[in-house]
Amino acid sequence: MNRTFHSEVGWWYGLIMVITAFLLFDFFWFHYTVLMILIAVAMVFEIEMLIHTCYIITADGRLRIESGRFVPNIEIEVSSIVSMKRVKSFSIAPALSAERIEIVYRKGGKERTVQISPRRAEDFKAWIQKKMNVDNKPNVE
Repeated sequence: MNRTFHSEVGWWYGLIMVITAFLLFDFFWFHYTVLMILIAVAMVFEIEMLIHTCYIITADGRLRIESGRFVPNIEIEVSSIVSMKRVKSFSIAPALSAERIEIVYRKGGKERTVQISPRRAEDFKAWIQKKMNVDNKPNVE
């Protein structure tokens, strides 16, 4: 059975959407066509991420991170997760909140990181630990 966790949406993401909507209306009102089209495209990306950013723990032990149609999905073997810790960041990531979980995992012989912001972080961590082997539990902070 797959388990889906939607992204937490922070106040700053809402603020970005309000500013973008205001600029879109302003450029439409004053007939700045090129700027209006550019802002409309940005608004489509923002809405797409808002609707489609989610984290799916699959029945076969994978974590699939989806951020919409325009951003490639990330797929991680749950058994390859080395550690998870809470971080606060505004960096570009498949997360719509500043309160995030940083996941360190191994892929192709290298350690990689990804930051996500599931709505119920404690439930998310519990599901990840449930999917892990007993001798390969991630370091959860």
